[in-house]
Amino acid sequence: MHLSRKAVDSTFRIIGEFAGAGSEIVFDYIYASVLRRENLFYGEHDILDIVAKVDEAWTFGIEKGKIETFLRNYQFTLIENNDSEDLEKKYFRNDEGSIIARINGTHCIAYAQI
Repeated sequence: MHLSRKAVDSTFRIIGEFAGAGSEIVFDYIYASVLRRENLFYGEHDILDIVAKVDEAWTFGIEKGKIETFLRNYQFTLIENNDSEDLEKKYFRNDEGSIIARINGTHCIAYAQI
């Protein structure tokens, strides 16, 4: 999210070219809609201004539902994709099964293999 589209493309192309078969990658990303300030997700409002103020501006995102297509462009296969709801269900439930904390809805974590 902090890299330009060109830098992301270059990075994934290099990894795809030099990584051996079976190599794995884990990375976080934001939805492209966040950059358009569509305010669709929990915690999204004002997040771009906040990260820009600390010199961590976000410049790249992936469209929601397009992570597999993105990865295929670099010969990766998606193994697992977790959005904020998935992470809340996995890691932020109490013993009764209720969600006890929210995660910023703009972020996802992808796990893929070449």
